Amino acid sequence: MVSCKDLLELASLKNLKIRGGQGGLDRDVRWVHFIDLPDVLPWVQGGELLFITGIALTAVEQDLLKLLNGIASKNLAGLVINIGPYIAEIPASVIALADELAFPVFELPWEMKMVDITQDVSRYIVMKQMEEKSINDLLENILFSSGYDAAALARRAAYYGYDLSQPHQIGIVRASDFNNFLPEHQDEIARMKMRERFEGAAREILNKYYHKVLSIIRIDSIIFLMPETVYKNRSKLDNTAIGEEIVSHCQLKLPQLNVSMGLGNCFTDIEQAKISFDQARLALKFADFSGEQNRLYCYQDLGVYKLLFELDERVLEAYYQETLGELAEYDDKHGAELIPTLLVYLQENGNSIQAAKKLFIHKNTLIYRLKKVETITGKNVDKMQDRITLLMGLIIGRQIVY
Repeated sequence: MVSCKDLLELASLKNLKIRGGQGGLDRDVRWVHFIDLPDVLPWVQGGELLFITGIALTAVEQDLLKLLNGIASKNLAGLVINIGPYIAEIPASVIALADELAFPVFELPWEMKMVDITQDVSRYIVMKQMEEKSINDLLENILFSSGYDAAALARRAAYYGYDLSQPHQIGIVRASDFNNFLPEHQDEIARMKMRERFEGAAREILNKYYHKVLSIIRIDSIIFLMPETVYKNRSKLDNTAIGEEIVSHCQLKLPQLNVSMGLGNCFTDIEQAKISFDQARLALKFADFSGEQNRLYCYQDLGVYKLLFELDERVLEAYYQETLGELAEYDDKHGAELIPTLLVYLQENGNSIQAAKKLFIHKNTLIYRLKKVETITGKNVDKMQDRITLLMGLIIGRQIVY
């Protein structure tokens, strides 16, 4: 993907000057658009770099402020103003608004031919899209192919400026079902646009910290190969902090969606990328299991769930029935709430006073329920070994329900 910052490196755009909104230079440019109409909003979709001369503007300053607010809300990439007979200079108020919105506003001298500039930018975007397709294929091969030549892939990655000899890890940022947040009459184009906004929000943070990062898009997810560490302003950052920023930024840009991210362990051998990918997926599975969205989940922090998620569901079901099956049946039949009581008691590390308070019941009621639990399960809730057995049953029960 091409960002506004990338365009400033083009030799043909050496006279293009950024005047405001430097904080948004990481915005992706999907295409260029030259429109000189009083109202351009019906003619743009998002991601375009808009070029104008101002010929259609009557009150330049007010019209530019209105235009800037409009195209920023539609998530365009930036605005290029051709300085000349129609707009002599960019008003200070427009520059201030661009800074406030973190929306890039560029100044282009009148003597530069607009047709040449737009052709150069369009050509560069197409070239980058072809490169990105090749790079996507590279990560596809790493994660989903077998029997590939790792050395050949490393050389191919190096050609595009990626060093696969350094430690990396796989990250997956995922949005909830887009269909839940679109009216029924909205078509596939609307869903595609929302996915593009989600992708763009995630890439804004990726572009902020990484010069280059391999990534591919799935239906509701972005999978990327992240260097283990990155340096920003001479400070060393790890991917945990960056991942948290990706999630919060996507939430800020698309508050109607639930966004979660899974992060696999680091690896030094590119052939271990598939393992890290599976770990990131398990971290997202834990996100669904826990019911807590809009946060980062690291595989290394999953604890015993690493083992549970790897076990066959039939094994888990058998364990649950053996430990808590009769207790669950008793609860269903009598509405005794023994399983919720046991869970809170174990969560409070056997502190009956705290458990009773949390359950809003008398301590004697708690003791009665726990005695009933012991009678039905044959386990002693005060013995560590039995506590572990019961707690594992409770955890597995939640996993089976999920």
